[in-house]
Amino acid sequence: MTRAQASLLILLGVLLALFWLAPEVPLLGFAAVLLAIALRVPAEWVAAHTGLRRWVAVLALVGGIVLVLGLGGWFAYAPLVDQANQLLVDLPQSLNALRERLGDSGLGGRLAEELEPQKLAERARSLASSAVAAASGTFGALANTVLVLLMGIYMAVQPHAYLRGLRALVDRSLDRPMRAALVEVGATLRGWLLGQGFAMVVTGVLTWLGLLLLGVPLAGVLAVITAVLGFVPYLGPLIAAVPAMLLALTESPSLALYVALLFIAIQNIEGNVLTPLVQARAADLPPVLLLLTQILAGALFGLLGIALAAPAAAAAMVLVRRGYVEGWLDRTVPADGEGEARDEPDQANSESGPAPRPVPARAIR
Repeated sequence: MTRAQASLLILLGVLLALFWLAPEVPLLGFAAVLLAIALRVPAEWVAAHTGLRRWVAVLALVGGIVLVLGLGGWFAYAPLVDQANQLLVDLPQSLNALRERLGDSGLGGRLAEELEPQKLAERARSLASSAVAAASGTFGALANTVLVLLMGIYMAVQPHAYLRGLRALVDRSLDRPMRAALVEVGATLRGWLLGQGFAMVVTGVLTWLGLLLLGVPLAGVLAVITAVLGFVPYLGPLIAAVPAMLLALTESPSLALYVALLFIAIQNIEGNVLTPLVQARAADLPPVLLLLTQILAGALFGLLGIALAAPAAAAAMVLVRRGYVEGWLDRTVPADGEGEARDEPDQANSESGPAPRPVPARAIR
């Protein structure tokens, strides 16, 4: 075993040990890398058109995002408070009306018993105790979010220092291939982020149009929440549907049902059609591999694994192709359709006899 191969195996062993002992550490680090790329791409555009240094453009972009979010929260605060107060007043009346409608049928009668105020109060107390028990986990998630934000900003301001440190962990002979692999991984992650951003925008627009047509209050704010939470597959749209359904309950229970059906339809379109197709073109990520990776990551690492499964799979495909398929096996991965084009001459020549077996490249050398 050469020193170059040993350095790669040691680096891989350290990474696997981190996933075994503290899986959140590499996952949070990868989330910070995604955030750094998401900040770096528009910052480079701003720097190219304004003459600012890139780190200054990154900080200006972060300041602009914070300002926009602050202004949006300021203008949306008063309507949200009004809707929350109205929800506290109208929700008991809506539940009573729903219970009366369900009481006319056998199955509806059972459901109506479950909607009795006493049973609802008992369940609310049990949910409150569960919420208190989960408060520590919520604070931990908030702390991890702040940590990812800080690391992402640091990496976006000065990315080359971290890339040089990563290349220094392998043998000197691998410096150029390592640099080329990291450049391709960065380009792949940029493509994934662009595809994911497109899917999130489409989801937000569809949600806004649907809620607007249904007459749900604060359709714009709910659409933005849905678009942002769309970054987390499956669970994100479910969380986004809760405030929309609660606001719809202030109008009528039937409107809340229509809102639920709207979110189910949009989730099916986004999760099963839009995202796999967009990611297959933007990041060269096959849809089947994307779904299988999300299932595996969810089973191993939970919600954080599901959220980062797609970009991690895209980056891993680049590293496996460069490091294992092309580097270790000495094989070249053909482009789409290239393998089928090579099969046609072989079939044409099969009538005159079997084609000679190619001499392996290692034998030639």
